[in-house]
Amino acid sequence: MSFDPAVPAQQHPAAPYSHFAERVFCRVSLNCEQNNFLSFNHPRDLKDFLFLSAFFSHLPLFSHASVKRWLADSLVSALEMVYNEGLVSPGRNHAMTPELQRQIDEQEPLFGKLIVKPAGATYTRDELNGVPVEITEPADGVTNTDLVLLYLHGGGYSNGLAAWARRGTARLAQGLGCRIVTPDYRLAPRFPFPAAHEDVLAVYQHLIGPGGYQPNYVAVAGDSAGGALTVSLCADARDMGIPIPGCGMLNSVWSDLAMNTPSLDDPIKNGFDIRREVVEGLCKVLLSSGDVDPMDPRHSPVYRDLTGLPPLLIQAAGRDVCHDDSTRLAASARAVGVAVKFTEYHDAEHIWILNGPWRMHYPENFPQESVRFEDDGAEAPEAVLAINEMVAFVKAHCGGEANNRLDKHAE
Repeated sequence: MSFDPAVPAQQHPAAPYSHFAERVFCRVSLNCEQNNFLSFNHPRDLKDFLFLSAFFSHLPLFSHASVKRWLADSLVSALEMVYNEGLVSPGRNHAMTPELQRQIDEQEPLFGKLIVKPAGATYTRDELNGVPVEITEPADGVTNTDLVLLYLHGGGYSNGLAAWARRGTARLAQGLGCRIVTPDYRLAPRFPFPAAHEDVLAVYQHLIGPGGYQPNYVAVAGDSAGGALTVSLCADARDMGIPIPGCGMLNSVWSDLAMNTPSLDDPIKNGFDIRREVVEGLCKVLLSSGDVDPMDPRHSPVYRDLTGLPPLLIQAAGRDVCHDDSTRLAASARAVGVAVKFTEYHDAEHIWILNGPWRMHYPENFPQESVRFEDDGAEAPEAVLAINEMVAFVKAHCGGEANNRLDKHAE
């Protein structure tokens, strides 16, 4: 498209994009409020900025000479960055605290065998509302820019990291054609409860605020403790008067730290990846991080009022001591009118969508000696089936007749 400066702005071919352009400008400018130069926290910001700069001068927002000068200087700076480095450094302006960096550094070797970079997707570090995140996108580009999925990893609130979830987030990105945002939320005991809940809520508020997504175009998913965080995020938003997401999806949800779940004592289910002793240990870590009630409904959503929550997909593993956490939560949600789809994967184990061929091996002197991951030779076929079910659930429940992007910056 060619741009004729003589054409009035309201008659310009690019005029329909003006609101989008102003939102991009506001999003990017958030990074330079305390600086005199433009900074980019994500390659898509630079891409959008460069594309829109072709007609920025036709928008009323950019009619002031000083703004045009700032725009020109910033564009030159951005081009110099690309020329000198060949890329946009995704972590250039992140305010990563030493404590959070230590947390991630400690978790990486624990999950090293499970951290991969599946083909067909790209993985970029970013920071949203003060929380470090990993953004997964289809390698051939995002095709559904209106939709975003917030993925919350598990690990009992004291273990795990965003990179561990890549087997799942890559498939979700490819299936949905959208961005997947995975927070590295704060973990106990370094960061006491409810730090994780505060972080995921902060990321969600960014997505439906400066991020520009309509709440009904935001899907939230999580595994194990991340599944409980998914429920709590929806309920917290409801209680705070914040619009709730379009849907929630829970895989192998851990929803009762009071350990009133019958399947914890099932001898057959205790013969697979997660045993009762592991759940007990995770409970102790979180509960010891402060004056934490094991029945607090934020981390144990089986005790929470679930009225008004969005549609939920609950996926349970047949070979999982946490199995009955899923059935109990599904029953509680249905009892108050929440639309629930419950699917049992009889031959699957805890968090089967992320761990690939790796299974937990218990030494003879456990728990004196820690468990370790061993290659079982093949990924469970249910992993692909469960992700495909998530993709179909999002397509069925996220969206609507409302405008699919917020226009708050242009108001």
